[in-house]
Amino acid sequence: SPARATTNSPAAPPPPRAPMTIVSDKGADFDLNKHQAIFRGHVRVDDPEMKLTCALLVADVPEAGGHPNHIVAETNVVIDFTDTKGQTNHATSDKAVYLYNVQNGVTNETVTLTGNPQMENAQGTQAGDVIIWDRANNKIHFDNPHMIFRQNLNGVTADTNSPPAKTNFPPGTIE
Repeated sequence: SPARATTNSPAAPPPPRAPMTIVSDKGADFDLNKHQAIFRGHVRVDDPEMKLTCALLVADVPEAGGHPNHIVAETNVVIDFTDTKGQTNHATSDKAVYLYNVQNGVTNETVTLTGNPQMENAQGTQAGDVIIWDRANNKIHFDNPHMIFRQNLNGVTADTNSPPAKTNFPPGTIE
C-alpha cells in the first residue's frame, strides 16, 4: 500500500479584506500633518462588514496597509450591518465613534453611539443613553436600556423598562 505523507503546514491565509470606500457630495479635506481626512455633505462609508451614512465624518488616515484606528461620524448617523448570526441590524444616532487598537495581542474594536441611539432588528428596537457595539467580541451594551419587542409569546407587542432578567451577561449586554 502507498505511504501517506502528512504535513504540519499552516492553513492558507485568509483572503485579503475588501477595501473600505468613503464618498461625500460636499468634498473632503486632508490634513497631511495630522494624517486626518474630513468628509462633508452626504457621506457614505461602504465597508465589507457594514454601511454607514452621516453628514460629517472625521477619520484618522492609517499608514499604508494599516488599519483605521479612530473615526467619528456625526449628524444623522445610520449604520446597517449583519451580525455573526446573519441577522440584519439598523442603528441610528447623532454621533458614532469607532476605535480600534491592539494591546498585548488583544484586539479592541468598538463603535460607541450617542445622541438618541437606537438599534432595530427582527426582534424589535433597543435604545439607551449610550450604545457600545463591541465588534471584536460580537456584543452590544446599552446604558439605561429601553427595549420594545415586536412580539412576546402571546403575539402581543411588548414595551418594557423593567429590571433585566437574570442572565450570564452583564446588565444591558446582548449577544
